[in-house]
Amino acid sequence: METIESEKFEKVEKLEGESYIECHFLGCDFLEADFRGKQFQNCQFEKCNFVATKLDGARLQDVFFRDSKLMGIDFTLCDSSFLEVGFEKCLLRGCNFSELKLKMAKFIECNLRECHFVQCNLEQADFKGADLGGSLFHNTKLERANFVGATQYTIDPLNNSLKGARFSSPEALSLLTGLGVVIE
Repeated sequence: METIESEKFEKVEKLEGESYIECHFLGCDFLEADFRGKQFQNCQFEKCNFVATKLDGARLQDVFFRDSKLMGIDFTLCDSSFLEVGFEKCLLRGCNFSELKLKMAKFIECNLRECHFVQCNLEQADFKGADLGGSLFHNTKLERANFVGATQYTIDPLNNSLKGARFSSPEALSLLTGLGVVIE
């Protein structure tokens, strides 16, 4: 297995190695790329494009995405025992995080549209300033999660665990929708 360490990749579309440690990827276009079984440890992806990228069995350990676009990515197919990811100012559309353990994951100032967080453990996750329009939270652990400045979320407090979660007003009023409360 070829291991690549401490390299910077700019504007590449294909990766030949199998394992990447402390690498930085800048402006790369991974449209329909095949990352099945690849390993990424302590890597950063900045201004990268991931559309329909195959991540089956991939290890994403301490991987951070910044200013990147991720569309139609099924993170549930990754090696979940090594899954540690964070996102900042990213567009995530139609991504699936269901049933994953993502304690303390960061989704800071991201546009998370139609993403699935069903039966996910997001304790202490940070959604600060995120737009969560159309995203689905069901039977999700959100204890001590940060939703300050987040918008467009629909989270039913009867079907999700919210103890200690932080919200800001007026958006926090949307939590009452699941209780059948009408606010005028």
